[in-house]
Amino acid sequence: MGFKPKELKHYILALTHKSVIKNNSLNAYENNERLEYLGDAILDAVISELLYKRFPTADEGFLTQMRTKIVNGRKLTELAKEIGIKELIIIDKGTTLTGKIFEDAFEALIGAIFIDRGYKFVKKFITQKIMFQYINLNKLKHVDTNYKSQIIEWSQKNKKRVRFSTKYESVDSKYFVSIIHIDNLNYGQGKGISKKIAEQKAAQQAIKKIVR
Repeated sequence: MGFKPKELKHYILALTHKSVIKNNSLNAYENNERLEYLGDAILDAVISELLYKRFPTADEGFLTQMRTKIVNGRKLTELAKEIGIKELIIIDKGTTLTGKIFEDAFEALIGAIFIDRGYKFVKKFITQKIMFQYINLNKLKHVDTNYKSQIIEWSQKNKKRVRFSTKYESVDSKYFVSIIHIDNLNYGQGKGISKKIAEQKAAQQAIKKIVR
């Protein structure tokens, strides 16, 4: 990471998955969920500022799309693997490592750096160690990640009927689940903290099936 932590406990916590807590009867605060929440907000703020300065004439829509291309589950999972988080995650042996676990650990790590070293330091870390090393903004400009728009455009060209069925996963859940139907057939499912995210993930699944 390029620096020595002041208090290692924050980083150990950032890499501790909730499955360890459940199986060892530890306190719920002894996992990375709170740090993930914090890191997510910090990552959004730093990336937003960087894009605002990097593209001084771009409108809000462009900046939002660019931020989404960087701060999304797939990209954060890739970044987590790039910096070596896989070998350090503390997880129960019976739990399978998924993209979501990598994503959460990466965001929690950002939260840990903030708690340990402050905002200026974590901003420098994200800018120099993450953005400059792993993100090509000029290349990213041309990457289309609006999967819902892509699937709707495809359906119009091929005269297919597309319908999204989106609702809360359960009564007490904060997550939405979306199922995409093409000509009344289930083509994919997505889950996210908003309808938009869930539908984008469902559309992404559908595109993978279509291009096979």
